[in-house]
Amino acid sequence: MTVHFVVDKELAGVKVEKAIKKKYPTIPMSVIFKMLRKGEIIVSFLPAQKGQILKFGETVSFEIEDRFLEHKKLKIIKVYEDDNIVVIDKPYGIPSHPDSNNEYSVISWIEDNYSKSEFPQLCHRLDRNTAGLMIIAKNRQVLSEMLKYMSRRTIIKKYLCITKKADLPESGVLVHYLKKDSKKSKVYISDFPQDGYSEVVTAYKIVRQKDDLQLVDVEIKTGKTHQIRAQLAHVGLCILGDSKYGDWELNKKYKADMQALCAYYLKFEIGKKGILRYLDGQKIVKEAVEFPINIEGFSSINVYKERGLEI
Repeated sequence: MTVHFVVDKELAGVKVEKAIKKKYPTIPMSVIFKMLRKGEIIVSFLPAQKGQILKFGETVSFEIEDRFLEHKKLKIIKVYEDDNIVVIDKPYGIPSHPDSNNEYSVISWIEDNYSKSEFPQLCHRLDRNTAGLMIIAKNRQVLSEMLKYMSRRTIIKKYLCITKKADLPESGVLVHYLKKDSKKSKVYISDFPQDGYSEVVTAYKIVRQKDDLQLVDVEIKTGKTHQIRAQLAHVGLCILGDSKYGDWELNKKYKADMQALCAYYLKFEIGKKGILRYLDGQKIVKEAVEFPINIEGFSSINVYKERGLEI
């Protein structure tokens, strides 16, 4: 379709690529730069150049596929809701926050389903390729209180994952040190304290195994970026389908291109004070965990029937 707009006061003085992104946020920057290179973006009858500053009253036009102007909306299920919080079940493949490609995200879903006056906000994140339970606060007071509980680790969060078989005790607590490299979007694990590293603690339990795979129950005691994926991989429990920290040969064998990791359990141990005191002792549990793989006995896990899980 043909896109045409006139530069207003808000866009005047802005680079052409940033103006287009601001006006049409679903168009990836890579697509905008490609159109600029090919001379397909026209500003006042002349092909625009990358970095060109727009002037008030100029016209901008270009041809683009309809798919770049629409969000691909994915189904997000409400698991629990009251006057203060919402707990959703995030599917695989959807980011918590909009990324550089501006795909449909959990934030997009919140904006579609709640008014700004309600101030709904995510209390934590899940990686794009991790599925499961996420908590949304419905107002500022609840957000502040929920973040306080999370910093105190009084909200228990458990995950199920499928990992490579490793020679480890059936259960244990892993204590390591993690450093985040934001430029590479990756973290590094150390066995010993070092400058720039933070302590990470993860409890695990091997529920059962089959061939070279294991079903592992994980509880995070600290909450750092990529903590579960990197820390488990560090001890040999590479999560199936994880392209960043996983085992390439294992992923290839099972044709797994998305990590088999799901947040399935929340328990509130927050005490009897505060606006959320009614949640103290409550559990929210996914009845079934569907992993993005096709392996008999591992693709779908009924949480309440799975022996070895403490629900």
